Amino acid sequence: MMDRVEHVNYRNMITLLFQTVPEAKIAYKLWEMPGEPLPYIVFSFLEESFFTPLVNSATDDELKGRVFRFFERMAASSDAKVVDLLAIGLFEAWATNGALVASFEQMGPQTKAVARKAVKSIKPRIFLD
Repeated sequence: MMDRVEHVNYRNMITLLFQTVPEAKIAYKLWEMPGEPLPYIVFSFLEESFFTPLVNSATDDELKGRVFRFFERMAASSDAKVVDLLAIGLFEAWATNGALVASFEQMGPQTKAVARKAVKSIKPRIFLD
């Protein structure tokens, strides 16, 4: 019997992220941010301290796989706030620092669609093929 994969929505996404990628929770706890983690704050911190260094590293393909599978779940979410967070909170930052192009091959089809949409508003344009 297959385990049911819980749908990602704005209220549960940080909990699901930390369950799927416990390393992200450890990285976030190092920041010692008090209180309930708000999704945009968590992603802003993790973009710089965890996600970008992971994408730019040549190691830990298993960890990268879990991260990008979670991004695919986010991209496929019916909750527009989750998809917007992925686009704005992560991919717009990655578009400016080069990590988006470096990570594109690792993305699933839904994640690639969100990434392409995110960069359409960025100048100069980045082309993802």
